[in-house]
Amino acid sequence: MSAQHTGLGALAILSWGTLGTLGALSASLPAYLVLTICFAIAAGLGWMICRKTGRTPAPLLDRRIGLFAALLAAYHITYLSAFHYSAPIPVSLINYLWPACLIVLGNLFFGLQSGAAGYAGACLGFIGVGVLIGNDGLELRSSEAIGYGLAFVAAMLWALYSNLRRREQTDVIASVTTVCFGAALLSATCWMAAGFDWPQMQSSDFLVILALGLGPAGGAFFLWDFGMRRGHAALLSIMGYSAPVLSTVLMLMLGMGAPGWELFVAIGFITLGGIVVHLGGKNS
Repeated sequence: MSAQHTGLGALAILSWGTLGTLGALSASLPAYLVLTICFAIAAGLGWMICRKTGRTPAPLLDRRIGLFAALLAAYHITYLSAFHYSAPIPVSLINYLWPACLIVLGNLFFGLQSGAAGYAGACLGFIGVGVLIGNDGLELRSSEAIGYGLAFVAAMLWALYSNLRRREQTDVIASVTTVCFGAALLSATCWMAAGFDWPQMQSSDFLVILALGLGPAGGAFFLWDFGMRRGHAALLSIMGYSAPVLSTVLMLMLGMGAPGWELFVAIGFITLGGIVVHLGGKNS
């Protein structure tokens, strides 16, 4: 367990604090198109690193590579699609239940062993994100139920992906490069099946896609893989609770929602969740 690799995972979480904002800014574009380009950028980054370091990308037809590519594509397609149905801040915040989902699934099925403190921290995280959703709490309006449901499914998909990747023994760069390439192919296939629509795009749209590909929907995958497989996975799961706070603050600064007391109450719950898990880990 390496502090350096835990730090890389933390950088990925910091990058994901921008995912909600960038996802909302790309909501006018077809999700399949956006993700095809983003995954292609990530695969290109990985390929250049492989060339420079003498690595060979993992084989595309490997069954586990295919599974990871499918989960990666499914998560992002589901998440970006949610912005087409609901307001950006609630969608982003529901999706950020993934750290709690990661701990629960990890404890139940993947030997994470964060103990009772992990469950308690996860519960506090659920409460905190629920408060952040707004005055109605977790009560979903029918007009937005699809978007909220997609956001929660996305959270579960990312938790599953992360737990499965944590158990991998292959080289991170070589593996993630091919996973991203496979996800790009899957996204492109879905885009073609949906009509291969290429909308009118402005320079700002290309900048948003580039930022997604270099950061939260591309480059961050490599950092997260290092963190989950060689760092402190349970601690990173709790640090993930900071992502909704970062995301919400950034969205508020850009005028994508109105500030309220919910933000400060949620920060308290989220921070307390991290403290509970940290103290529980020290005492176990």
